Amino acid sequence: MDVLRKELNELYASQHLECESLDPGEVQKWTKLAKCAAELENDCCVITDAASDECAVYGGRFAEAIGLQGEEGGLYSCRFGSSDEDMIYSRLHPEDLVDKRWLEYEFFKYIDSLACEDKTNFKAVCRIRILNHDGQYIYCDNTTEVVRTSPRGMIWLILCTYRFAADSSVPDGIDARILNTVTGEIRPITFTETCRNRILTSREKEVLLLIRDGWLSKQIASRLGISIHTVNRHRQNILEKLSVGNSVEAVKAAMAMKLL
Repeated sequence: MDVLRKELNELYASQHLECESLDPGEVQKWTKLAKCAAELENDCCVITDAASDECAVYGGRFAEAIGLQGEEGGLYSCRFGSSDEDMIYSRLHPEDLVDKRWLEYEFFKYIDSLACEDKTNFKAVCRIRILNHDGQYIYCDNTTEVVRTSPRGMIWLILCTYRFAADSSVPDGIDARILNTVTGEIRPITFTETCRNRILTSREKEVLLLIRDGWLSKQIASRLGISIHTVNRHRQNILEKLSVGNSVEAVKAAMAMKLL
């Protein structure tokens, strides 16, 4: 399950990287650096190319801990035709996934507003719960940063890292922050119910609650005074927003994310 994918994709698309001449050598360089970082630090490192909507994932011991196995116990390595590391997102606690995606959205909007020369000077930092290979949630520290901008100063190459949490304290939420890597200044990010309420509209919540209670589309339409076509449109919107395949999964996802 995922949220805000559409909003993040729209933000990437607004960079209009297709209009620029991008050096493939930079992609190769940063991909190698991400792989080296994973080997050196035993982290899981994801380098995303926003221009091609692709990402490469490399993982050391942390990847093994969450069930991502490399060949013969070596470094985990995989490439995806997507800007999202779904094999990791699918392991995140549903509540933390919502807040992590909000942090990414707010972070990239903030970075997009900065002068070109400042866009690589910040990191989004948080602590999130992720399933390990035994099916238990453990805490990991996560950072996201723009490592390379395009010639016009647009968001291009993004590095995301996951590693074992540095201490055993339990954070309030995901302890979201934006770190200035030049000055050390830390800007806390607070997620309110207003943020969560923006994921599903009030009408979509009404429809989903009735679905949860076993109502059919015809009954929902009569109850809410709308057409069956409108009910089905709400159903489809809900599935797309929560990145699930059916209404049963949608109800489970929304309950896990505390959207209902």
